[in-house]
Amino acid sequence: MNLVFQADGLSVGEGAFLMACCNHTDAKGYVIASMQQLADEAHLKESAAKSNKQKLIQRGLLASSERYSPKNGARIADLYRVNLELLASMKRARTDYGPTLVEELTFKVPQENPRSDPPSDSDPPQGRIPTPPRRIPTPPRSDPDPAPPSDSDPLLLPSKSPSSLSSVSGDADGTRDVPPDGERETEAPAEDHNSNPSEAELPQQRERSDKNAAARDRIVAAYAAVLGRPVLNGTKAKLEKQAVELLAQGLPEAWLCDRVREMAPRGWSDLAQHAERSTAPLTQTTTKHRRGLPDWCTKCGPGSPAARLNPRFRTLGEMGSGEKCPDCHPDRVNAARAPR
Repeated sequence: MNLVFQADGLSVGEGAFLMACCNHTDAKGYVIASMQQLADEAHLKESAAKSNKQKLIQRGLLASSERYSPKNGARIADLYRVNLELLASMKRARTDYGPTLVEELTFKVPQENPRSDPPSDSDPPQGRIPTPPRRIPTPPRSDPDPAPPSDSDPLLLPSKSPSSLSSVSGDADGTRDVPPDGERETEAPAEDHNSNPSEAELPQQRERSDKNAAARDRIVAAYAAVLGRPVLNGTKAKLEKQAVELLAQGLPEAWLCDRVREMAPRGWSDLAQHAERSTAPLTQTTTKHRRGLPDWCTKCGPGSPAARLNPRFRTLGEMGSGEKCPDCHPDRVNAARAPR
């Protein structure tokens, strides 16, 4: 392509078509391209590209040959060859074009639109007095403004809490009345007896958590034993989480182990869904320690088998919340049976 730039005696069309051919040549000048492709790259119409092709062939700068597919005889892209030796011999003589160093090019700065916003006061244009920004009138407030504070009013001390502005609830503007001594009053948090267990309950909760963790591991081990290979990390984490939730709802460990043994051969991994849809009855051996528990009405819970064993879930609301079931919760049943 550089030889085409340096060649002398080529017309515009001949140079464009030859430049398109040289865009695909190898070291020997061979190129395979269709006429339409060469015409597009030379920015010529196909008729003009064919005319310049014939001119180059007559001058000995180009040779072409038609090509056909050996399979079905269909016409394919032509084969061209550029005469690189002749093209190199057409190199124009060295010409002195004079100095190439010019001054720095600059662009005219567009004039400022007088309707645009005024410039900033910190960087005013030269020769122009900055225009003060327009003031937008503030709509009148519906309530009268409070009286301005006097010089003797105490200053507000910063609150010690890191999020005093977001945590203080009061007026609509997020402020509270400040006492004369300048200290901000904070409400004492309401006591949550459920979140602060007593010291006697902590060992019991820790022991219960350890038992659930051991039962969880045995459930996952039962799944892996039937599967015949180690359980993948994602499936293992899912089974462990669901096993802990189902154990907390009061479902027996042995019953859950039987369910995972049913899941493994089928490739299932959703223990919660399988336990919810399972119709397998709870064995009598798992309910011996709850013989004094009233029969489950099957209406509360809501409808969860966990309410069969754990009275905590025998409520009219969500699991473990709402009013105690008057039909099967032990506290309500025993209160109704107590003599008056």
